[in-house]
Amino acid sequence: MLTTTQAFEKFRQRLELSDVEKQDAARRQSDVRESIRDGFDLARDFLSGSYSRHTKTKPLKDVDVVFVLGKKESWRRDKPPIETLQAFEQCLKKRYSEEGQVQIGRRSVTVEFEKSYYPEDHDGKVLSIDAVPAFDCGKDVYEIPDRVTGTWIKTNPETHRERSTKKNKELGGHWVPLVKMAKGWNRANKQPIKPSFLIEVMAAALAEAPFSNYPDEIRNLFAAMAATVGQTWPDPAGLGPPVSDQMTPDLVAAAVKALQEAQRKATLARRAEATGRQGEALGIWRDVLGDYFPLS
Repeated sequence: MLTTTQAFEKFRQRLELSDVEKQDAARRQSDVRESIRDGFDLARDFLSGSYSRHTKTKPLKDVDVVFVLGKKESWRRDKPPIETLQAFEQCLKKRYSEEGQVQIGRRSVTVEFEKSYYPEDHDGKVLSIDAVPAFDCGKDVYEIPDRVTGTWIKTNPETHRERSTKKNKELGGHWVPLVKMAKGWNRANKQPIKPSFLIEVMAAALAEAPFSNYPDEIRNLFAAMAATVGQTWPDPAGLGPPVSDQMTPDLVAAAVKALQEAQRKATLARRAEATGRQGEALGIWRDVLGDYFPLS
């Protein structure tokens, strides 16, 4: 039977993208990019978000591609953001015509490819890609549409990437896997924390060196997030609205309850391990962290 250390290492490896997933992501990105290029004047496009920061967890969903609009599209900046999102939606529907396959999100247009996944012994596929319209403001700063606020908001993806890289180095390369594990918990528990980027922002502040081991660090992170999830967490780049702006009082209460339960179960798992009930310990960890956590 796997030890807890072995199980977490296997879990960490399972959260890494397979060659099939990388190839599938490259192919589907290319198709989405081709569709948008055919419909708009673009200055450039590039990968962004957690995929580019290597903190995207499985199943691979909501891979962000930023499309920087060119001079011929500058008139759109003076229009309500929803109009640009709708234009992207109509453009993508020409290729992706299945009902519900293309949907407008808060700051992007999502193309959904797969509705299910198989965590056990299965090379997963890209479930969806998010097309993000943007205008270049210079110095790695961009404006993107926000459907909820009805405004164009500033963002700096490079600052987010640099921050993640620095924190991962500080924790000896363990921070990125730790974030993936926390995101895996979030997805397995119906996403009590929204958006998932908030988990990255919180983990960057709450996880501290020296790193000990994954079971204790993830339990400590659950506890720290439970104590602070109700705070206002600003955009790390200092440009856009708070990353925590989706967390209403009701959602905060639900998140605190879920995080406290995760911490409680993590403690039970460690106790089961310490008293020789290893199979039970692994079962509890799987219940906490989702189906990618191995039992054997």
